[in-house]
Amino acid sequence: MASSIETRSGHNSIAILIDAENTPYTLISQIMEASARFGRAIIRRAYGDWGTPALSPWREVFKEHPITAIQQFHYVSGKNSSDSAMMIDAMDILQQKRVDTFILVTSDSDFTKLATRVREDGLRVIGIGREIAPKSFVKACDEFVMLENLEQALPIEAKKDEPGLARKTRKEDLKSSNSKALGTNGRELLLKAVSAGVDENGKISGSRLGDMLRRLDPTFSLQTYRVRRLADFIARYPDLVVPTGETSGALDPVYQLVESEAK
Repeated sequence: MASSIETRSGHNSIAILIDAENTPYTLISQIMEASARFGRAIIRRAYGDWGTPALSPWREVFKEHPITAIQQFHYVSGKNSSDSAMMIDAMDILQQKRVDTFILVTSDSDFTKLATRVREDGLRVIGIGREIAPKSFVKACDEFVMLENLEQALPIEAKKDEPGLARKTRKEDLKSSNSKALGTNGRELLLKAVSAGVDENGKISGSRLGDMLRRLDPTFSLQTYRVRRLADFIARYPDLVVPTGETSGALDPVYQLVESEAK
């Protein structure tokens, strides 16, 4: 069913709220592109104390992207007042009923309660952050996009421009992401998704299987497994599920749970 909150062009309306103190400025273009597939952004805001040296590179970001910079001073040492400002704005937007999807760009567990509260109102929550983001926040989102996957799409020139420490961190993050992709996570997740979603005949459509994968693991991304299509990911595990040659609707392929796994 179509969303009740849509723009005049028929796309879902989204709000993108960025915790700048926990987000690399070098990935903003990738973050905006990833956000575009969820709908039309009518609110784009980034939060931080822009007078601090650490956030000075963001000035160039604001020249290129239509993001509103929300200034929040650090009145007390050790306290992240930007988090509070972002949460208050999110609740205001929620009450205004202007959007049906929130994109929270952060890796901070402090936003777990916010994500949970937004979902209680029936809205969709997309998280974008590091693989190290707390599981509580990741699970509170309908879908979680890992920055490590977005980093892989960075041009070589952009990677060279990163400071030495940032390059080292990026390499370590990619190594961690690669090890996850080569592990058994994919097989286990696919088996759980198929088992939970098949009908009485052991069949499941590709679209339903994709939905189940993301419900069970909001971080699920085809990029993590180095494939472009869901069908390619499924084809890696022919001992679990196989295509039937049937379709649900016009183009939605139907898969069959392998008999040995159905027992």
